[in-house]
Amino acid sequence: MNKFKFYFAIFFLFCFLNKTNGQYKNNFFVNINYGLNGNFFVRSYDETNGPTDKQYFYKKDFLGTIAGISFQYYFGKKTYLNVGYNRSINTGKKNYEGMLNVTSIYIRDFKLRHINNFYELGIGKNVNRKGSLRAELGLVLLYDLKQTIAIENWDNYISVDESNFKNANSVEGGFYFGFNYRFKIDTKFDLGFQTKLYYLASVNEIEAISFAPTLTYRFN
Repeated sequence: MNKFKFYFAIFFLFCFLNKTNGQYKNNFFVNINYGLNGNFFVRSYDETNGPTDKQYFYKKDFLGTIAGISFQYYFGKKTYLNVGYNRSINTGKKNYEGMLNVTSIYIRDFKLRHINNFYELGIGKNVNRKGSLRAELGLVLLYDLKQTIAIENWDNYISVDESNFKNANSVEGGFYFGFNYRFKIDTKFDLGFQTKLYYLASVNEIEAISFAPTLTYRFN
């Protein structure tokens, strides 16, 4: 199912739950965020491995951007269900001049991308009495897209590659843990900040950490 259709369905499901369960006020929230992402994986490539007569361009910048949306539904006074989607982008600018036998190779300010699509399902809980600080723990499914360039003179080989789920079954699973803080700015909207750490159990590695301001809409 298309991810936009999926979250559209989730949105209306939560709206229905919000209308049918009047036990707690402000029990349905929609949260959007945009901020910084630190990706540990994009700096972990080994570009020196392999034949000596080669040039590999795999690594990207550790800092990138992340943006997403989440739906939060309180089924108690302090506990809520979180369903979210976040998309991070890390790029690396590459420059190169060289030869492949008698052929000149020229790369100028070419940006390679690494994109992570995080699908999250977790449980959150209010940490303080006012409910402004919350902690979350949940499962994450990661679909990524990796762009790389490899030049191997010894094998007369140039590769400009983009691996993803469709062509390489690129998907991992794991956990996320985070905190978010928000405060009311009017009767419907909250401003805040959130941070999340993503750990991939399928490869036993920490993938990324995010820091992002948030805007939250409260359904009364």
